[in-house]
Amino acid sequence: MKRSRWILIGLPFLAIAVAGGLYGYASRHPAPVQPIAFSHAAHAGKRQISCIYCHQGVATTAHATIPAVETCYECHRVVMPTNPDVQKVMAAYQQKEPIRWIRVTNLPEYVRFNHMRHIRKGVSCTSCHGDVARMDRVVKARALTMGECLQCHNQMKAPTDCFTCHY
Repeated sequence: MKRSRWILIGLPFLAIAVAGGLYGYASRHPAPVQPIAFSHAAHAGKRQISCIYCHQGVATTAHATIPAVETCYECHRVVMPTNPDVQKVMAAYQQKEPIRWIRVTNLPEYVRFNHMRHIRKGVSCTSCHGDVARMDRVVKARALTMGECLQCHNQMKAPTDCFTCHY
């Protein structure tokens, strides 16, 4: 009886602490307002478009490229062309202007991160970026600290010498 009372008293406090921690992290890393309302939940989730289709450079270069307006245009010249946000894509394409997406994940300048290496080793995008396929507006899902990276490298038995990641 005594034990169950402590559990009943403790569970709400635990729930509040977890919710507070998540709220605190999310409030420090809010989803930026993008120039075009783009839902990853609709594209990567509902339609199951691969991350690599839009972020093409991720599999072949060190950097995950931000999608070119041509990538968006190829589908949206046919799909939902009258949608106001799609019309912004069309205008950018016709004016030969890039869409000025706001980067969600920024690492310090002294950190060298190679997306291609991780993709080739089979590391899922969700490992670092969270379940983007459920996000309408993408948030920075993890802090991406050196400790997190080292922990993952140790689990995967990947190299962890300083010059792997630092200039």
